[in-house]
Amino acid sequence: MNTETDYKDELVQTLWDLFKEVHGVRPRGMGYEKYSVTDLEHEVARLQRSREEEIRHEREMEDRAINACMACGASDIGTAMRWLEDAYEMEWV
Repeated sequence: MNTETDYKDELVQTLWDLFKEVHGVRPRGMGYEKYSVTDLEHEVARLQRSREEEIRHEREMEDRAINACMACGASDIGTAMRWLEDAYEMEWV
């Protein structure tokens, strides 16, 4: 198989994975297979930036939640995280 074809297939797979991470579903009817390698690279970069921004936003919101618990009397970060876990029935990583 041609290495450019392999690279293009890898880019398409990366796009599918990133699209799902960003949007929660796999893309349908996007026609990525018809994109040029350059267009695929640009789309991968765009989705990676979008995912990175989403991660930054999530971390910022987590920090704000922890700080709010600390302001309400949590004695340390561990206590604040336990309060949040209890309140939202989740586990902080």
